[in-house]
Amino acid sequence: MSKLYMFSTSHCTKCPEVKEALSKKEVEVEYIDAEETPELAMRYLVMSVPTIVNIDNADKYWGQEQCLAFVNTL
Repeated sequence: MSKLYMFSTSHCTKCPEVKEALSKKEVEVEYIDAEETPELAMRYLVMSVPTIVNIDNADKYWGQEQCLAFVNTL
């Protein structure tokens, strides 16, 4: 299974639902605050949160709807 990064911020209102959905899956996820680690957010061109990046193939899902749709495929 791929390793995922989930970018969020402390004030994101949509991120908790995505985090909860991910927590129910058996995947390796590293949660990253985009404001605390802007260099990593810039590396993956994160422009909004929530954003999930699949490290293995660099696929990226942004916004609550896309992120939840992706999580449902796991």
